Amino acid sequence: MVEPGHYEWPAILLAASLRAFATDDIRLYAYCRETLIDQLHPRTLGFFEANDVVLRPIAPRFEVTYPQGNKLYACADPRPEDVTMLFDTDMFMLQPARLSETIVPGCVSGRPTGNWMWGTTPQDWAPAYASVGLDLPRNRMSRPDGTFTCPSISAGFVAYDDPEFGAIWRDVALVIENKRLARGIYPTLDQISLPVAVELVGLRLNMIDVKWNKAGKITAQAIRNVVSYHYQKAETLLQLPVKWLADRLLVAFSDFENVEDLLDFYEREAARPASVIHNEGWKTAILAEQQKADDVTHAQAIGLHKPKG
Repeated sequence: MVEPGHYEWPAILLAASLRAFATDDIRLYAYCRETLIDQLHPRTLGFFEANDVVLRPIAPRFEVTYPQGNKLYACADPRPEDVTMLFDTDMFMLQPARLSETIVPGCVSGRPTGNWMWGTTPQDWAPAYASVGLDLPRNRMSRPDGTFTCPSISAGFVAYDDPEFGAIWRDVALVIENKRLARGIYPTLDQISLPVAVELVGLRLNMIDVKWNKAGKITAQAIRNVVSYHYQKAETLLQLPVKWLADRLLVAFSDFENVEDLLDFYEREAARPASVIHNEGWKTAILAEQQKADDVTHAQAIGLHKPKG
């Protein structure tokens, strides 16, 4: 995803890293909501043209403003390639790799979800599966916090070879949102709907190593043992022991000198509509609307706080 302001500069770093390190024959697609695409900076568009990144519009139709789910519409967009690999925008590759290693026929691949994820018990998942007429699957997964629950994978990096799956994933998310059987679904409706969609079409989850979607603390050795890093925040990126690599990628594939130059430019020059996460005013434009639609928060749904009432 690329969107005006906060989601322009990460798209440049991600695309630069894919051009440098993805050893498969890949085609890069970037997606932006059609209502925002004309606000992308010309420098972003120039980078895409220079690096053969195809920019396409999407028109999400969630009941509330849910930009976290834009990726579902991106995955649903028809493309000539059979294989899809989705990267969250705030990631970048750290070393050469064959992305196709994550593809297993008949499976959807991703790293297991962490402690923060919705659905801490199997029964928490029952309403999500019931939304599309399914019983709970028999399989289970464990998490480091001691939870034992239904399997789910992070939607930050997802790989599959079924060209129809993206549209099914999107449609399952829309049904779960519409039925309102599952509660506290924002902002993780994308991840909640993913295993449900997999079960609905008879595919399987393929749990891959965390190295494909690593977050949290890393060392300088990450350039040897991490394939793609999920930094999530600019502050984290600036403090990474491998920040120098991000600088080199920008020099090699863009006209920016380093991460600081990249961040400074978009802070000064980019449009910053409030409907884009982390732009000024986004909490009022996005979070407040989501909370009105679902009075159980994500924190309450995973047991951090007691529900209202």
